[in-house]
Amino acid sequence: MEFTVDEAHDGVLLRSYLKGTCGVSSRLLTQLKKRENGISVNGAHATVRYRLAAGDVVSLSLADERAQEAFRPTPLPVRILYEDEALLVVDKPAGMPTHPSAGHDGDTLANALADFFAKRGEPFVFRPVSRLDRDTSGVLTLAKTRYAAGKLCEQMQAHRIRKTYFALTDGLPPAPQGRVRTGTRREEFFVLREVCPEDAPGALLTVTDYRVAETLGNGVALLELHPLTGRTHQLRVQLAHLGCPILGDDKYGDRALNERLGFDRRLCLWCERIAIPSGGALDAWAGREFRAEPPEWVKT
Repeated sequence: MEFTVDEAHDGVLLRSYLKGTCGVSSRLLTQLKKRENGISVNGAHATVRYRLAAGDVVSLSLADERAQEAFRPTPLPVRILYEDEALLVVDKPAGMPTHPSAGHDGDTLANALADFFAKRGEPFVFRPVSRLDRDTSGVLTLAKTRYAAGKLCEQMQAHRIRKTYFALTDGLPPAPQGRVRTGTRREEFFVLREVCPEDAPGALLTVTDYRVAETLGNGVALLELHPLTGRTHQLRVQLAHLGCPILGDDKYGDRALNERLGFDRRLCLWCERIAIPSGGALDAWAGREFRAEPPEWVKT
């Protein structure tokens, strides 16, 4: 990654420029200092004590030098939507966990990507910036460098990266469109989440915008959803709280209804796109939208 020094930073120490202007963390800066040619100015190795001049080109060597050994490469299909030297965007299929856990040590997205990069002879470090539940399909972003991971996470936390989901629900929310703002927390002794007051012990603020895109037969609705926070099971638990759980949800939905309608093995939740706005700290991807192929339940 390269940065060209402007007039405003003429005479600034390289250390200050990297940490203040480029947003390089102290941890990453330490790693770059240890790496051969990790930091260079105008093509030559430079220490962080170098004093910059306007027009200098600062280069950072951000590629991973070795792969993670924790993930077993497994030849699983995964659709790549976009890739460059710092960002990877995939279309995760339903039924594939994002990362290994108990009972899932070889069938995850991490295993699939470990195999994908191994076949290309490239090191692979798994850095998912967005995550999807096992049975949720759609767009998922991963950073290929620590620097990209930091910038993407900052923009996620600032609610600048817009995520759009669609879901089939059992029933309608109380209004055709609106915002649901609650607290959510882990249920005692369980992995499930529950809605609670924002100021309740253990509560995390959880905010989602929604719109009824279409009403279908049998009391089923298609909802467009925009989560403004990124909590575990956020859309699933909030829609259940509104009285319109997602069809096929075996944790928060009506199992008997799911079976009757044929959704007992399929969660009808899909991340349709992720959009990165213009401006801000992600100039390389400004204005881009990454879209996934719709699942069968959307097509039909």
